[in-house]
Amino acid sequence: MVWILRILNLTLFLSSIWFFLTNPQNLKIILVAIALLFFISGIRKAFILGIDSLRGKFWVLLSLTAIFFSIAVYSDLDALHIFTRLYILLCLSFMLLGLIRQGLILKGLRLGIWLLGALISIVLSFLFFQILPTKDLITFLYLPTITLNTIVLLANLLIYFGSDLGIRWFLGFISFSFLIIGDLIYLSGNNSLAYFIWCFSYFFINLMAHIEE
Repeated sequence: MVWILRILNLTLFLSSIWFFLTNPQNLKIILVAIALLFFISGIRKAFILGIDSLRGKFWVLLSLTAIFFSIAVYSDLDALHIFTRLYILLCLSFMLLGLIRQGLILKGLRLGIWLLGALISIVLSFLFFQILPTKDLITFLYLPTITLNTIVLLANLLIYFGSDLGIRWFLGFISFSFLIIGDLIYLSGNNSLAYFIWCFSYFFINLMAHIEE
């Protein structure tokens, strides 16, 4: 089954490029399709890992983001986009707290890198807020949310760095980087380009979900 999912992921990703170049107004159809593919892939991953395990529970929670994200894209409501990012923050925080309970914490150089990354994320968020043409409540809530997501994701990545799961979290970090870029473009008002970048995000998170255990 995993090969079918991989082929669908690649097909939808290539289709997003085609739609972006030829028919960008319908790009959200491909975006929702590749997001829903992640929902299926994430649930499959959770059952393979065991839904009673920490990683299994995490994948169940994370896969649901595709549903919320799809609704947000189709409704085009900023409040739902913020809710989706807050839910992603909940998922990442759940995983981080689970790792901390297992005694896995950041120390030494990794802690220093995390603090530096957190500082850079906060500064960049502040600078982007200053150059936005529109500074409303949505923007004020949106930017801190994705900044917190970045900080918590970086902590997870650094804990796993160097382990067998490190490459998977690196793919997750790439995916989230595209999500953030898409968010910033979305806040700038270019929806079609944001949809295209978000397709990259789901392509990489699907790659992460399709790695065999």
